[in-house]
Amino acid sequence: MKLLNAWTMELDEPAVAVSEILEQLDLANNALKYSVGLATCGYDFVETGMFKPICDALPFDVIGCTTLTNANNERSGTMLFCLTVLTADDCQFAATVTNSLVGDSDGEIDKAVQKAISAIGQKANMAIALMPMYGIGGEIMLNALDTSLDGTPVFGTVACGYDTAAYDDTYIIYNGECFRDCLSLILISGNVNPKFVVLSTSEQNLSRQQAVITSSEKCLLKEVNGMSALKFFESIGLMIGKGIEGMCSIPFVVDYGDGTQPIARAIYGLSDDGSAVCGGIMPEGGSLCIGKMDIKDILDTAEGATKKLLGFDDINGLIMFPCLGRNMIIAMDPMAEINVVRNLVGKQTPMHLAYSAGECCPVYGNDGLVANRFHNFTFIGCAL
Repeated sequence: MKLLNAWTMELDEPAVAVSEILEQLDLANNALKYSVGLATCGYDFVETGMFKPICDALPFDVIGCTTLTNANNERSGTMLFCLTVLTADDCQFAATVTNSLVGDSDGEIDKAVQKAISAIGQKANMAIALMPMYGIGGEIMLNALDTSLDGTPVFGTVACGYDTAAYDDTYIIYNGECFRDCLSLILISGNVNPKFVVLSTSEQNLSRQQAVITSSEKCLLKEVNGMSALKFFESIGLMIGKGIEGMCSIPFVVDYGDGTQPIARAIYGLSDDGSAVCGGIMPEGGSLCIGKMDIKDILDTAEGATKKLLGFDDINGLIMFPCLGRNMIIAMDPMAEINVVRNLVGKQTPMHLAYSAGECCPVYGNDGLVANRFHNFTFIGCAL
């Protein structure tokens, strides 16, 4: 497999944007037998419709989504269209998009998955999923994908935009169309051996005090150490008035207790009954500790994740989705994390990075097998 990168910042002249993309890709000389496109862009490209002529000019399917900021080896920015083409002689790709997920989201995801499986004619070895930020939790979508794909590794992101409060400018792209409430997907079969990296916060920034999740219902954290979530947060000094101090920058690190890597969760809010609404499943019996995120830790974990990705053997390119919450913490220098990554990767290994409103990345168990997980506050990466 090869990864081919192209970018444009052209928002006014479709012919110019298309010419820039095609010239950089040079498909006549670089494309192999099978190809598919993965794009991320600022909302401006949806607002002006510029994404459509770009997708229409490409002789293969393209999935994409909006993002806060994105980058490749050559360029980074907020008003940027980044395209990565996955091309191979010994891999097959099937891209698809669901119908609206408002309603029977599991059923619509399964229909799209089965359509893509039929297109490649065999079980997929991995999936890349771009999910909407529109009324359906990312963990719900990931669980549906995991079931339909029978545990096939799923790597992906939830779309985001410039409006990090209302998310009114978040869209999913499939070829020349864009959607608010659909999921787009690439299945890959054949000779693909992805390696995954997940890093949220450094070991030294984790509390030594471990708590036990004693009652929960999926993403609803009800009790910790036998007391309500609210009482637990009060007991460790996190409550200020009726809210959690610095809630948007505190990762709650959860260990499932099954041998897989612990993952970071965000707390979205507190309910009147003392429970907490979280950014992903909070498994009963799992352990919980409080993390701390600061600028240094964000840059250190970005560096650590990138070095680990580059350390894998026989890699052809990197796809990375760091959480937009990390970018909010480094808001005074919003390109700092991206600059760390680009400086480490250099020009030799094609890379595509885009900020995420929720990260999908498998984690490894003690047996070396992977389990699909949804993350918050995390830097995820896939080496292909």
